[in-house]
Amino acid sequence: MKQIRALKKPISVLLAFCFIFTLTEISIPTAKAELSPEEEKAVIEQRIKETNNKLEELEAESADTKAHLEVLNEKIDYLEQEIGLVNNEVEEGKTEVTSLQQDCEENEKAILIAENDIEQLTEELDVATDQFNENYVAYCQRLRAMYISGDTSILSFLLTSDDISQFLTRLEMLRRVSKKDSELLDTIKSEMEDIKSSKKELTELEKKLTAKRTELLQTKEQLEKSIIDLESKQNNLSEKKTNLSAEMVGANTLLRKLSDETGYYTEYLEDNQESLGEIDKKLAAAANKYADTVVTTTTTTTTTKPATSSGNQNSNKSTTATTAAPTQPNNNYIHLTYPVPSQTRVTCGFYGYPNHNGVDFACPMNSNVVAAESGTVIISDDLVNPDGSYRSYGRYIVILHDKTTKSGNPVYTLYGHTSVRLVSEGQHVEKGQLIAYSGSTGNSTGPHCHFEVRTPTASYLDRKNPVDYLP
Repeated sequence: MKQIRALKKPISVLLAFCFIFTLTEISIPTAKAELSPEEEKAVIEQRIKETNNKLEELEAESADTKAHLEVLNEKIDYLEQEIGLVNNEVEEGKTEVTSLQQDCEENEKAILIAENDIEQLTEELDVATDQFNENYVAYCQRLRAMYISGDTSILSFLLTSDDISQFLTRLEMLRRVSKKDSELLDTIKSEMEDIKSSKKELTELEKKLTAKRTELLQTKEQLEKSIIDLESKQNNLSEKKTNLSAEMVGANTLLRKLSDETGYYTEYLEDNQESLGEIDKKLAAAANKYADTVVTTTTTTTTTKPATSSGNQNSNKSTTATTAAPTQPNNNYIHLTYPVPSQTRVTCGFYGYPNHNGVDFACPMNSNVVAAESGTVIISDDLVNPDGSYRSYGRYIVILHDKTTKSGNPVYTLYGHTSVRLVSEGQHVEKGQLIAYSGSTGNSTGPHCHFEVRTPTASYLDRKNPVDYLP
């Protein structure tokens, strides 16, 4: 009972909800970059065993919710790291399988080409051999005729001519026969060289074909092993994701219990990488759209109605909001005010638990939410599921501010889980201007304002600790 009462004390409540343990306290040692994936995985598995031992001890001692939740969050962080490593192995396995499949296809194509080349070359070689044989028979007949004719010399053959006409005729005949014999001999020599070259080329092609077939068999064997290994890794990944989901359910149950006891609300733990990627694309497009917003000095006052809404969490409230054009640039740097004036205490900090990348200000439903600094509203929208329920940030607003960091980088702030949005995309707002009412839309355990700072881009990867920019 003392432990339960202690949880309700202000200091214990703050510790319970902020879950103050940093990434450096729960991450792999500083030598992480030097560890191989196998060593890194072994370290994480050891840490998971340690957290399991802590959880068993806490259960045996009936420890309070805060301590139990902190250890669960620690374990979840290690499980996510482990899943990241296994997921990398799966992706590498997919890459290897794809590469081997391509190698098999290329080898099969090369084998087909080599077989076609061998077939074509064999046909050409057969034709050349037949032609050679024909010419060779003709040449042999010529040699045989010369042999039968005896030792009669060309001079004797010419001198026995009856007259000059016969002499010239015989001389021309001898010249043509000699030329024909020479051409026949050259043809035979050329055909012999061609046949010899073709046979050599054919031998090389057959060796290449044999090598490709051997390579294909080896690649297919390696591919089969890689596919089996990949399936094993995918099953391992699926199992670890299932374990992580189960741990998250347990952590969220405790988180809900703690939220109800303290009134300090935050977001449930969730695996929302796909959702964050979708939001990131939207923010990137909006940031690009308003990057070159024209700066004017005109200021007007208008009555602004709440943005169109749906669902039973929305309100019919309206407010008088100042719509002002951006002021001329000045030398002041960004200096934010608290987004919920009535609540200046951070009830869940930056990295207060795994994947919590902003700060939370727990406050009553429909508390005023104001612009932390002057700027242009680049997003005022709802994130909903197909069934119409809210997800992630729920009803949220993103502002691109007029002022920059000392490094000259643009600053974006995000306000999540509101019940009513009072500003629209493209509207300029002043520092402290009412922009929404707090709520609990989306992934939320109860009414609060989730506040993020991103710089130098609107990307999730560029999130910063808002406390560094607040008073």
